[in-house]
Order: sequence, then structure tokens, then C-alpha cells
Amino acid sequence: MIMINSIATKSKATLLRTARRGSALSTTQAATRDISIGTDLSVSQVTLQKARPWHMNDTDSNLAEDNAVTMSALFKGRKVAVFGVPAPFTGTCTLAHYPPYQKLQDKFKAKGIDEIICYSVSDPYAHYNWGALMKNNFEKISFLADVDCEWAKENNLDTDYTGASLGHRSARFSMIVDDGIVKSFNMVEDADKDAENLLEQA
Repeated sequence: MIMINSIATKSKATLLRTARRGSALSTTQAATRDISIGTDLSVSQVTLQKARPWHMNDTDSNLAEDNAVTMSALFKGRKVAVFGVPAPFTGTCTLAHYPPYQKLQDKFKAKGIDEIICYSVSDPYAHYNWGALMKNNFEKISFLADVDCEWAKENNLDTDYTGASLGHRSARFSMIVDDGIVKSFNMVEDADKDAENLLEQA
């Protein structure tokens, strides 16, 4: 509710200007990135977690092992668009980065993208509820959580957001992966332009 009330007190234009300047989150980023065109992401042994609500029944499982997604299953034999956001419920991610993907999701599918993935270093429950707040269709844009920042660290994408009380998260990025191989990779500076840019690369 804090974030919602905060957004209500500011105009969207003001928040977007802040988002474009990149000043909403003060960061210290790694100087180099390991991912580049030609990188095979399917060989990684890291698993991500499906974003999900906290299940209060005997049918659905909250166990990590039952909700793990391997890199091979995610990327092998498929064409996937991935955009990475630092944190659920934060201003730039909510107002600038995610909405254009929601708007263009059907155009990605029309260009042969099998799955659109919103990735974040987060617990799967916060990541799910953030998507639900934005009325995300999880059949069209999947939300995957990197609980321990393991995938971000493996690919040198981990970013120190402790100055914003967020700890270590992922840098903002996007990429097209075809049969496990990175075909395009972007370190995102203009979050609100990223979806359109990645669509052109698909």
C-alpha cells in the first residue's frame, strides 16, 4: 500500500522522468558483463523459481524443488524474450519498464517468440503479487524469480542496490535467446524504450 499511495501523490509524468534519468535507484554496478551474443545460456545449472502466490491448500506446492525452472527447459529448442528488472514494486520497473512489454506482448508472439519472461532477483511471492497488481496475464508474460541472486552473479549482472535498501539485485537488461543461444543483449538505460527496441531485435 505504501507504493500505491506514493504513486497516487505524484503524476505519472514526473515518475517517468525520474525513471528515464535512472535516479530512482542509486547503484554501484559491475564494470563488465559476461553475457554477449553467442553465449549459450542453456548449459547453466542454476534454476529459477516460478512466481506464485502462497498456496494455502494441499494441492499446490510452495516447495522450491516443485517450482524450479532449469535453464535447459527454459531456453532449449525455444525462442525467448527476457527482460530483467531490479526489483518488484519499484517505480522505474512498475511505470516504465514493464508496461510497454504488456502492450506489445502479442507482437512478440507474432514474431515467433515462444515466451516472454520478466526476470528479477526476488522471492517468487513478491514477484507474483507485483505482476498481479499490474494485471499481468501470466500466460503471456511469465515471471521468474532468482531468489539468491545466483543467476545474476553467474552472468556478472549482480548489482549493489544497498543504498536504496534493496541489497544485491540484477542490473536492468533484455535479451533474445534462440535455442539457448543469445542473439541480442542489451544493458537497458531507457526502460520505457526497451520493449520496442527488443521487439525490433526479435
